[in-house]
Parts: sequence; C-alpha cells; structure tokens
Amino acid sequence: MRQFTITEPQPYFHVMVNHVLQLFADGELRNVTKVEVEPEYGYAARLTYTNGSFRVIYGYDIGLNPSGAIHVVKDKGYTKMLLRTIGVNCPDGAEFLLPWWHKQIGLAQVALGNPNVRSTETAPEYVAQELGYPVYVKPIDGSKGQDVFLVQIESELVSVLQSYETKRIKVAVIEKAVAWQDYRVVCLDGRLISAYRRLPLAVTGDGRQTIKELLTALQRKYDQDGRDVRLDVGDPHITSYMAQHDLDAHSVPMAGQRVVLSSVSNLSAGGTSEDVTDIIDTHWVELTAFVAKSFSLRLVGLDLACADITNLAADYSVLEVNGSPGLDHYASSGEDQRRIVNKLYVAVLNALPASVA
Repeated sequence: MRQFTITEPQPYFHVMVNHVLQLFADGELRNVTKVEVEPEYGYAARLTYTNGSFRVIYGYDIGLNPSGAIHVVKDKGYTKMLLRTIGVNCPDGAEFLLPWWHKQIGLAQVALGNPNVRSTETAPEYVAQELGYPVYVKPIDGSKGQDVFLVQIESELVSVLQSYETKRIKVAVIEKAVAWQDYRVVCLDGRLISAYRRLPLAVTGDGRQTIKELLTALQRKYDQDGRDVRLDVGDPHITSYMAQHDLDAHSVPMAGQRVVLSSVSNLSAGGTSEDVTDIIDTHWVELTAFVAKSFSLRLVGLDLACADITNLAADYSVLEVNGSPGLDHYASSGEDQRRIVNKLYVAVLNALPASVA
C-alpha cells in the first residue's frame, strides 16, 4: 500500500511536486511545516500548515481552484458552451462521439430522444457544409497538445479520427482553425501573472544537418534547460506537418532557415515562448479575469488567439481555459520568468487554508 512520506526531489516526480519540494527546502514556504509526497510516482503531495490545515497537490493542480471548475474546463465541449453563454468568442465547431463510444452511450441517448448526439461518421459532411478546411481536431479532454491535429483535407480528417478510434478516445472536438497569434494569459485573483506568445516547435537550419539531426540537438538543449519535453521526428504531429510542407526527417534546411515542425504551439510539445507581459493591453487581462470569475477559477491560464495583443479592439478567439496551468516551460525560458513563477507559487502555497475542526 502506497503511503505519503517526506522526501527529496526526484527526477521521476511530477515537476510541480519537485518545485514545491525545492521551495520548501529553500525556506520560501514559511507557513508550511511539512511536505509529504507519494513516493512511487511523486504525482501527489500534501502540505501541512502552521494552523493545522492541509493542502493537497495533484499534478499541476495546486489545490487553489474548486475541483468542479477544474473538471469542467478539462472538457473542451463544456468550456466552449460556457464561453458562448457569457458572450466570449471561441472557434466554431462541434463535438463528435467516436464509433466505439457511440455504441456504448450514443445509441442509448438516441433511444432516449436526445437529438444532439453526433458520431464521427458524420464529421466529414459537417466540416464540408459548416466549417470548411482547415480544421483542428482534438480529444475533448486532452492536454499538452497531445493528439491535436490541423487537417487540410477530408482524407486527413478521416485518418485522424481512425487513430482516435484505435486509441479509444471517446469524443473528438472539431473546430474551425483560427489564424491569429497564440497567447497564454495567466491571472491569479484577477491580477496578471504572465502573458506570452506561444510559438510552435521549430528548428533552424545550418545547411548541413538534417531535420532529424537538428531535432536531436534541440532535445539536448531542452534537457540542459530542464524542460520536460520529448522530441521525436517520428511523432505523428511532426510527420504529418512535414508531409503537408513537402519535408521529411532527411530534409536539410538552408543555413538560417527556420523550419516549423508542428501546427501545435503548446510549450509542452516543444514550442517556445515570447514574453508579452509588458505590452499586453489591459483589455485582455480584464477578459481573462472575467472568464476566470465566470468559471469560478482563482488561478487561470487563458489560451487566446489574438490579431494584436497590444490592441483592445483586435479580433480574438478564446481557444481553451486552463484551471491548472503548468508554468514550468515558461519558467525555463529565462531568469525573469523563473522569478515570476516562483513568486506566484510562494504566494499561493504560503496562503493558509482554512483549518478544519
């Protein structure tokens, strides 16, 4: 039986748990008397406070937001429904049950008279008539950009959905692609913590090395920087994106040529960030705070596609709402960013939870 125990940071522990352990060891968590970690995988931890109360951490969930709110925003379908309810722009699209899941629950829902059940078998027709290509295809509860694809034609859509069926993904979200720049805005209790532009995975050629070799060198750099990213030239995201641009693992980019390798801009998928905290217009901070309040979230990471982050009147679309935003990749991008993240975690983790009699 696994038990919680106090421990030192371990390479296989979750990055958030290791972060907490390091802050505790450095004496930053003055209101915390003990940190106990589930030792086999290091994904969960419990903090004991000076007033006898506790805080439980699970992955990136640092015990700040209500569990119900976190579960809602993990579902991209519910998230988009609520965004539309409060008048916030988000991409056009719909959710579709994969055939295996449709057989398990969809047919029963149809028998009960539910007119809203959609199977992925109808997805190609829906895209052709309602959205047009390109579209993004995502698992409804996915994270870190995993299994997210930008598809240009029907055959690619069918191929992605077939892979979802094989992986037993239950529901696919299909939405119109938005061409604006991709940003992550993080707020705590309505105050801006950080804002940064997210750029997709890319390598820069030297005229000699292949894309595979350049990607291997980039992996070494990420390892040195402490980024928990695994880059593989055989990843379906990378191979499909390269195929769309007439590239493969053996292509040799010209010296100075920047070659984008993915349509996904998540930092956890190898993307990079460009800090815009000092130039973001307050309108977008207010929008983030409004969404957070509407979703009952104190800490939020808003994924925002925006034509101009410095312009309050710019076109925009909210892509996702994150109730447990991981900031480790942002922190690894520079000393200023690391200080911002440390300051946030120290403030949150030093706050005394209500004691339980």
